[in-house]
Amino acid sequence: MPYSSAAHLVERLAPRVAAAVSAGDPVVAVLDEPTCVSLRRALGSDSAEVDFQDPFEVHRMPAFTVAVRWARTSRRITNPGGRALVVSQQMEVDRGPLHWARLDIGVNVATAGLPITVLCPVDHDVADLPTVEDTHPLVATADGPEPSKRYRQPEESVVDYPPPPPPGLGPPAAELSFGQDDLIDLRRLVLRVAVMAGLDADRGADLVLAVNELASNSVEHGAGRGRLRMWNGPDVVAEVADHGRMSVPFPGMTIPPPDGARGRGLWLASELADTLEVWSEPGDTVIRVQMRV
Repeated sequence: MPYSSAAHLVERLAPRVAAAVSAGDPVVAVLDEPTCVSLRRALGSDSAEVDFQDPFEVHRMPAFTVAVRWARTSRRITNPGGRALVVSQQMEVDRGPLHWARLDIGVNVATAGLPITVLCPVDHDVADLPTVEDTHPLVATADGPEPSKRYRQPEESVVDYPPPPPPGLGPPAAELSFGQDDLIDLRRLVLRVAVMAGLDADRGADLVLAVNELASNSVEHGAGRGRLRMWNGPDVVAEVADHGRMSVPFPGMTIPPPDGARGRGLWLASELADTLEVWSEPGDTVIRVQMRV
């Protein structure tokens, strides 16, 4: 949704948001502060029904994690035939064009087949950049949405936007080299670090299950062995690395088919943890999950 000014953007957004609120559909808005103020004013009392989220808090998470969380908005639909609405403005949040491209690609994957509309307001000055046109199937115009002439399917476009390794976390609080016979010790270690960090019992159990799924994948489908490293502040972070190569372009983002033999572990870890990241290092595939205390 290209826009030329904050007033122009609010003029375009307000009717869409008001209609969704009137229908009783869940609405999430991730906008800069001036646009939030103007949109609240335009909506009046309806603004109380909109979940306005802090963009700096939202976009500190990995792009694919953000996409999955937005897709889950459709779970909040209570009316038959309802459709969730997410409005996500591209803005300066110190993330760079790679974050936005991966976010848009992730949204296309995570929301496929779900009753949800995602609107991406983009300033006119950058609306024609390849990172925008390649990753949005539809472009809003004065005459309505039109297919993007440069759009590429997620499996094709994601190759051009590989995930960067996240920042290093310093020396780990605990680490373990593991194989099939070490998974019990691995679960005990994860629980011990979770308790030390202050996670409550339920969250600690979720983290244990998530890491166990990742480690089991390393043993069963990867190199047969792996390495666990953990950090306990300010969030609890666990990394599982092995010498296998992962060919899944969108790990943990979609529900695996009931009769499928693969994919449940990553999806379950993504559901249980606050964030899940996957990247490649020389000779290794690394998966990092994170839980906020």
